[in-house]
Amino acid sequence: MDVKVSPGREEVAVYKTSDPGAEPIMAREFTLIARHRGVLNYLIAKSNYRCHVWCGPMHAFEQGKLVIFPNTLLFFSMGCMAGILFLWLTGFTKNIVSAKKTSEEKPGYKDILLHSGFPGRIVISRWTQAFLTIITMAMIYIVILTSIFGTKMSGRNLGVLMMWAVWLFLLVALITPFLGRGWCTICPLPFFGDLIQRGSIFTPKKGKTGNYNNKFSGFFLTWPAWLNNHWLRLFVFMLLATFSTSLIAVPKVSGITVIMLILVPTLMSLVWELRAFCRFVCPVSVFVSPFSRMSFLAIRNRSQAVCESCKAHYCQKGNSNGWACPYGINVQVMKENSDCGLCLECLRSCTYNNVSVFKRPFGAERSTRNQSEAWLTIAIFTVSVLYSVVYLGPWPAIRDYVNIIDKHNWGLFGVYSLVLWLSVLIIIPGILWVLSFSGKRISKTDISTREIFLACSGALLPLGLMLWIAFVVPMLFVNITFIIQSASDPFGWGWDFFGTANIPWHQFLPQYIPWLQALLVMTGMYLSLRNLKSNWSDTKFTSGQILLICLPGSLFISAAAALMVVFFTN
Repeated sequence: MDVKVSPGREEVAVYKTSDPGAEPIMAREFTLIARHRGVLNYLIAKSNYRCHVWCGPMHAFEQGKLVIFPNTLLFFSMGCMAGILFLWLTGFTKNIVSAKKTSEEKPGYKDILLHSGFPGRIVISRWTQAFLTIITMAMIYIVILTSIFGTKMSGRNLGVLMMWAVWLFLLVALITPFLGRGWCTICPLPFFGDLIQRGSIFTPKKGKTGNYNNKFSGFFLTWPAWLNNHWLRLFVFMLLATFSTSLIAVPKVSGITVIMLILVPTLMSLVWELRAFCRFVCPVSVFVSPFSRMSFLAIRNRSQAVCESCKAHYCQKGNSNGWACPYGINVQVMKENSDCGLCLECLRSCTYNNVSVFKRPFGAERSTRNQSEAWLTIAIFTVSVLYSVVYLGPWPAIRDYVNIIDKHNWGLFGVYSLVLWLSVLIIIPGILWVLSFSGKRISKTDISTREIFLACSGALLPLGLMLWIAFVVPMLFVNITFIIQSASDPFGWGWDFFGTANIPWHQFLPQYIPWLQALLVMTGMYLSLRNLKSNWSDTKFTSGQILLICLPGSLFISAAAALMVVFFTN
């Protein structure tokens, strides 16, 4: 329906959605009959309705929920979740055994470049990487121009839509789950810094700079040891997360933020060695780094024995074929995806052809390695829940807490900021720590609370990733029409390049969004419970002890998943 309700008018104007330009029908009321038949009367249980006339900075979040009873989706989801939990619990009735030993050094890993020939050379080629990076740079350039000089209507600003609807969806739902830190491979943010440091795009320079076998420019200082962790980039991420409403609602703020994200790594390259920004500061890596551990792709060595016999460590220090690893990694000791930015330099520099790209099972890496990584994982999980409630919920009173744009609710915004930071830094970590301590006590094992805490926080990754996907799906689906319109009129200046600037607005499959969200949450719950249990599969503990260790953490995962299913479906 397309109905205009004007303040002070006794009648409403009812427009045709197929022809918005036609004269409206004036009526004192408009009645909507909820008679969605769906497929077999089941596949539609909830839809969203929202305002599609720009009415201010918070326009994108003006929405409500239309629930059609009986809510089959809610009952179906709760039944499935109970089944998942039941099957997980019954799995402890059998003794848990370690994965079978095989002759393979990395069971489940498949070398996808081993016999790839020409396609493999295309993947490794710097020309391919440079070409894709130039494309992303062009996209960034369009985002900056349209955000700063385009319309102030964020719902019709191409830069805002490209960044927060298209790019965020691609990053969260496709690139990170399937390619890990694949975005880092073609990210334009470190491009100018790399060019300044290296003095070349395609040809590594031989020479000695510090412990490396390449010639680098700049001061090339070593990053401070006390900042060699995840705390600084967690702080930067939380700062941007706190003011996310301004980033979305005010296009100029988005444009200036992108400029800063290009300028800071460029300036840092003049002072610090390698890609210090990417490793220790980048807020995007806060998301892609932990979730890359879930992905299907990983860079690893082909033979550990070959790595151990190598004394030159070209993969880390570089040579005439490849630059020193921008992330400071030696492939010999690399067991995790989170630190590797998939720059592919180690594939070029290894003289033994012993480094490759592997396909592996989804969610192959489980627990976190240290406290800062655990807090990083907890942060992205917690923010996904809070974002969903604030931005996808039907409660305008809650959105008033973040509305500093036109209402200037600084007092309420202070409360929101306090809740956000406390939840990320203290409340949720505190709950997990108490649950981990409980698991230690009831299992009566000699394992430390810290070790259980790291395992529990790592188990949140699958559920956290699925919650993020559930959050970004409606961001894209609802805005598809606006994206097409804005592509035809990128600055909002009345242009119409493709003849789509004034097409009728329609949501894309709104009735299926809650079904997809429920399926995502259930998948995340299953994978998180699986990983929580698998963390202890190769230990000395019995099935009963492992159940007791995992039980408190499993209750947290199940409760969080159940609450989010209720939120998305009811």
